[in-house]
Order: sequence, then structure tokens, then C-alpha cells
Amino acid sequence: MEIMTPDHPRWNEFTARLQGPEGCNFHEKEPGNPESMTWRCKGEENKPFARAILKSMGGIDIKASLKFFEENGGHCDCEILFNLSA
Repeated sequence: MEIMTPDHPRWNEFTARLQGPEGCNFHEKEPGNPESMTWRCKGEENKPFARAILKSMGGIDIKASLKFFEENGGHCDCEILFNLSA
């Protein structure tokens, strides 16, 4: 089992899915207006979107990955994207 980190070969897949409809669903309420950007995240420390995506990817140590996120500023689903993605 592997830990999901920014160095993992599937990191881009993971973050794309976490940004998209099955995750935080980042989108502009008014297309073309970046100031209307919105997303969903309840600030839950159990990171339900990240957890579900990692589970569906297979071969990922979910517990260790979530611990890594937490230790590196990813305290909820959206903070994984804000704080761990360069």
C-alpha cells in the first residue's frame, strides 16, 4: 500500500478528482467571473471526499495518506488542495 503525497505518480489524478464534481466541486457560479468561485467543503477533519476518492483508486493506504495530509496543512478536503498542491 502506498501513501498519497504530491510525489506520488497518481497525485494529479487524485487532486483533479478532489477538485471536481465527486470532491469539492470547484466552479464559478457566474462563468467567466473568477470572483464567483465556489466549492463545497464542510471543514470535516475526516475528509470524506478525499477518503472516498482514495478508496476508489485502490492500493492507497488511506489512514497514512490522511495523516500525511493533516501533518502538512490538509485539515479538510479543500485544504488538501489549497495547502498541498503547488
